[in-house]
Amino acid sequence: MIDFALDKKSHDLIFEDFDFQVFDEIPQIMQNLNIRLRFFLGEWFLNILEGVPYYEAFFIKNPNLIFADAYLKNEILTTRGIVELTEFETSFDAKKRIYKVKFSAIGISGEPLFNEMEIFI
Repeated sequence: MIDFALDKKSHDLIFEDFDFQVFDEIPQIMQNLNIRLRFFLGEWFLNILEGVPYYEAFFIKNPNLIFADAYLKNEILTTRGIVELTEFETSFDAKKRIYKVKFSAIGISGEPLFNEMEIFI
């Protein structure tokens, strides 16, 4: 699998010497996974059923963390190139309203993939 490379901070396409840069293998899977985890349910008008239901499950007064975990696990496991979710750990700081996710997964070629993200709710 090959994909255009995106900058990690700005999420813009990366150009070097007037050429698009591309990712394959592990970096492509990780980039695709990061995009999917930041994609809100209903954000894309061509398929309003795609994405994570952040407004419905996370950005509410008392989020149900079991449902929130299930939505994220499903997004991770249905990402192309992910074979298995080996570790999944979440924490929620109610005062700061920060939901943290740490996980590791196995990629299609057997390599371990690690990711960590914070969601401010």
